[in-house]
Amino acid sequence: MKARNVFLTGVGGHGVLAVSRVIADAALAAGFDVRRSEVHGMSQRGGSVVSQVRYGTSVHSPLIPRGGADILVSLELLEAVRHLGALRRDGVLLANEQRITPAPLGGLTVEYPEDPRGLCEARVERAIFLPAVDLAQALGNEKAANMVMLGAFSVLEPEIPEHMWLTTIAGAFRPRFREINVAAFGCGREIAAASPVVKVQP
Repeated sequence: MKARNVFLTGVGGHGVLAVSRVIADAALAAGFDVRRSEVHGMSQRGGSVVSQVRYGTSVHSPLIPRGGADILVSLELLEAVRHLGALRRDGVLLANEQRITPAPLGGLTVEYPEDPRGLCEARVERAIFLPAVDLAQALGNEKAANMVMLGAFSVLEPEIPEHMWLTTIAGAFRPRFREINVAAFGCGREIAAASPVVKVQP
């Protein structure tokens, strides 16, 4: 299989790296060659976090060429806008609708765009937006929003069977957190499966 390129971004503390690790582990369990890279930046201060995952029959580099991502997964709307250039023209944007105002830089206030979703829709033909935090809160823990996003992502990657996703998630969390994260994964998967975006082959 030709390498699948997945670009993930979000804000520190919201589970971007956890999602990228589960994707890499599930792809590895499915028998693919996997490469992964990550950039923490100012993640512990609420700054931008980026991770790239590539998997396929044979993958030689963990880095995705600019404009070469098949899927851009963003756990925050402004981060989606910032990294749209990573996505190929006919790729898919998968974005959490959560908005987090950037921390001031050097005493300067960074203003949030008035319509970040509109900015994304103007530049991307295929996009799925999820209220992942609200969905996770309804399940009992807003921190599981990243697993809602992972569930949606899994629908776009049929090369990895659902049971492998579930097994990987179960192994990634301590027993007391497994149930909520598996439930969040299923919620995101169900919503994405109903989207017309997944009916179009990339």
